Amino acid sequence: MFRPLVVAVAALAAVTLTAGPAVAAPVPAQTGTANTCANPVLAVNTTGWSGTGGMTMRNAATFHPSAQYAFWVLAQAPSVVVTLPAQQVSAGEQRTFAADVQAGGSARAGVAWFTAAGSRISGAEGTPVTSTQTSWVRASVSGTAPTGATRAVVTLTATPQFGTWLKATACTYTTTAAPPVTTTTVPPTTTVPPTTTVPPTTVPPTTVPPTTTVPPTTTVPPTTTLPPTTTLPPTTTTAPPTGPGDGTQAATLRGWGPRVDGDEFDGTAVDTAKWGLYNSPGHNGKGLRRPSQITVNNGVLTITGNSVGTTGGMSMRDGRMYGRWEARMQIPRGDNRYHPVLILWPDAEDWPIGGEVDYAETNAAASDIDFFLHYGAQNKTTHASKVLDLTQWHNYAVEWTPTHIKGFVDGVQFFSDTNPTHLPPRAMHQTIQLDWFPNGTTPTLESRMNVAWVRIYNV
Repeated sequence: MFRPLVVAVAALAAVTLTAGPAVAAPVPAQTGTANTCANPVLAVNTTGWSGTGGMTMRNAATFHPSAQYAFWVLAQAPSVVVTLPAQQVSAGEQRTFAADVQAGGSARAGVAWFTAAGSRISGAEGTPVTSTQTSWVRASVSGTAPTGATRAVVTLTATPQFGTWLKATACTYTTTAAPPVTTTTVPPTTTVPPTTTVPPTTVPPTTVPPTTTVPPTTTVPPTTTLPPTTTLPPTTTTAPPTGPGDGTQAATLRGWGPRVDGDEFDGTAVDTAKWGLYNSPGHNGKGLRRPSQITVNNGVLTITGNSVGTTGGMSMRDGRMYGRWEARMQIPRGDNRYHPVLILWPDAEDWPIGGEVDYAETNAAASDIDFFLHYGAQNKTTHASKVLDLTQWHNYAVEWTPTHIKGFVDGVQFFSDTNPTHLPPRAMHQTIQLDWFPNGTTPTLESRMNVAWVRIYNV
């Protein structure tokens, strides 16, 4: 429900870190390269950088020969990913993306190419490199931007030992070859010789007899005027995609056993014995939530938000203490002011003390998915993010046990929190919401979220 800009780091108090200077000094440019990363070498903050698989922060680039600061991730999952600032590209460009990494193990650079609409086209991976906790190595990946590509998303993926740090800094993006220039050769114009002038021929005048006068044509009465055809307004409702199937499920890969609850949305309307539909003001009092914005067709639940902030949301009536939830969702490209979100919400309605688990949250124009675990009276959070083509169907899952909360996309874990003080204290239930976050007077574009099913399993 919320997308904080700063990740809480209270849980790291017990870890001893090497602090950087109180004020960031200018960072020297790297000889022979053009550092086109936003906020070079993290000299000010972590703008453009993000991480998954553990707690993140900006701290001193210890033992680095030139950089003062680095992006740190405390490994709390089998795989840790750092996403570097995105780079605008042109089709046909040959690019090399590189960064210094300190992983205490193996790390690999990767690049994914995206269209202007945010759809992933393809990707490439570099050669793995190995470092220690005190040595820096250069990880790089090269590739040619394919047809239709306008943006490159660069990542560093590592598998460090649990509780150790992955650090990254000094990224450089260089163009090794510009896109080819297409030139069109125009054939020379053929010169046509001038035409020979022919003298005029004298023609004697011909006598033409007078034309016979034709009587006037009978006047035909005008055709009866038909009334104009009524113009119907264009329909704005787009049919949801059909046949989403099941995809790769965490439940199958991890052996969660038989389904014990959920909804397949295989009727023609929401089952109101199972779900309560919101009929209230919108998120944070903005806009409206109305049942009319929720439809079920072809085995897909669709929530539509219109241009003035009328949208929808719904909550499952039955909650539980601990469990596993998995939902299949697809988000057509839309407006960044609409936030599709799958939430576990406290049955006691005692937020924030009762907690909140946003196990799939994004906006309709984004190219990543977020996991937020809210806890405590101060509404603190832990967070992870994963680059993803949201216009495709994906499965989002959360596992809540007495010892942890974990998050998954298509069966792959990308979030984990094992701190018992962060876990919800009481029973929670599933909600599905398309929340509106207006940021001005410009009309919002109509946006949607599609959900094929929700499945619940015991732990």
